[in-house]
Amino acid sequence: MAVFGRLETVQIREGWPREDQDFTPWLATEGLALLGSEIGMELERVETESVVGSYRADILAKEAGTGEFVVIENQFGRTDHTHLGQLLTYAAGVGADGSGAKTIVWVAGQFTEPHRATLDWLNRCTEAGIRFFAVEIQLWRIGTSPFAPKFEIVSRPNNEQKQLTQQISGFSKADLFYQEFWTEFMEFCEGNSTLVMGTPPPQSWLPTALAGGGLGVNLAVSRRDRRLECQLWIEGRHRQWWYEVLLGRKEEILASLGGNTRFDEMPGRKSSKIFELRSADVGNREEWPAIHKWLKDRGEAYVAFFKPLIEQIRARQPMLSL
Repeated sequence: MAVFGRLETVQIREGWPREDQDFTPWLATEGLALLGSEIGMELERVETESVVGSYRADILAKEAGTGEFVVIENQFGRTDHTHLGQLLTYAAGVGADGSGAKTIVWVAGQFTEPHRATLDWLNRCTEAGIRFFAVEIQLWRIGTSPFAPKFEIVSRPNNEQKQLTQQISGFSKADLFYQEFWTEFMEFCEGNSTLVMGTPPPQSWLPTALAGGGLGVNLAVSRRDRRLECQLWIEGRHRQWWYEVLLGRKEEILASLGGNTRFDEMPGRKSSKIFELRSADVGNREEWPAIHKWLKDRGEAYVAFFKPLIEQIRARQPMLSL
């Protein structure tokens, strides 16, 4: 029978007693390949304590193949404003022509939430090709085994999203606000949701995949009206048929989704909906986590209820084409 050990964390200073004399030299040599593998780049060391104006960057490297500069700033313990300022100063100042670094990596023992959020913001707002990484350094061992270093990325660039932001730069501020809102919502849901979503749209509503053919669960927000909405949207040439069938199962729907669920045929329009509302200050970014949770929870509840119900109804109507 196999014998298993227990994975335990080790204090950083047990492996590297001093940051400047122990950790930085290790990171600039054997640790550089490990860090590069984690962030998806092949890194080549240029120098340590690289002079940038009147300052010195911990490590200056280049990306193999492109030759683009990579600035690496390391810090023991929790992140602080001083190192954030140094990081940006080094990034802007490297290169004989002042072109700066394309990749900026901040390695620390622990990232505070404001500093992680700052790098997330920089990744969204800077031009495509500029990359910021927040990386926590950890040490592990099993029993009396040698220490095993591990890098954990807590903030990374999203160039696809950055390019999308640039592509829609002609949209209004409201459009860009909603596009950022849905971007963070998708990040909130990532890897842990039954909602199927595409690219974050520059609009107040977000379609999610359900059953196709004119039926879908949509999520909507309004900054002006301070309102959230989760809805089953019904459209297409059989809209009226579907609405009446689902209206006939109103008690079942209310029993599953709750008494706040409403039905709106929307006469004179080409669509109908079954929906629920909630008041929320969408313009207050501090409320976004709670707002995202409500949208995720209600959207998943709608999908969980309506998907099998719609499939069941369609199975009984094989000639129904939407």
